[in-house]
Amino acid sequence: MGKFLKFKVANATSLAAGGDYARDVLVGVDDIENVADAVNGGVYTAIITLKSGFAGLAPAGYIAGDLASTLGGRILTLTASTSPTAAVNPTAITVSQNMPSQAIMRALTANPGGVSSSCQLGLDGAGVRGTAIQMYWSSAVFSTDLAI
Repeated sequence: MGKFLKFKVANATSLAAGGDYARDVLVGVDDIENVADAVNGGVYTAIITLKSGFAGLAPAGYIAGDLASTLGGRILTLTASTSPTAAVNPTAITVSQNMPSQAIMRALTANPGGVSSSCQLGLDGAGVRGTAIQMYWSSAVFSTDLAI
């Protein structure tokens, strides 16, 4: 497997506009602890929990006497879209191999001896060519969360 996973974030937000602009996101393979899928209101995301250590939370997250409320883990949330330039929710994914997490799992086992493996999403819907639409990563957000 490669040393890095590469996620090509494709959207129309420019760097000057701020926010989550189109770019490549690299994640060290050794930093990945867990990969999971989440679906909320038709929005499909892949959630990667990173094991690169704990991050301190801002004092606003502190609960008096609770050490756990001052530490959190790093999370990368990747959102799937059927448009390379906008956030368009995929049709319900009914084939398990087309779930966003499976693109990551395939990339983790690909490209032996290489530097990076690209995580390319499959098709939405039933996964049948002609009726399904190619999916893209529309956003990549790093965050810190207590629930790790």
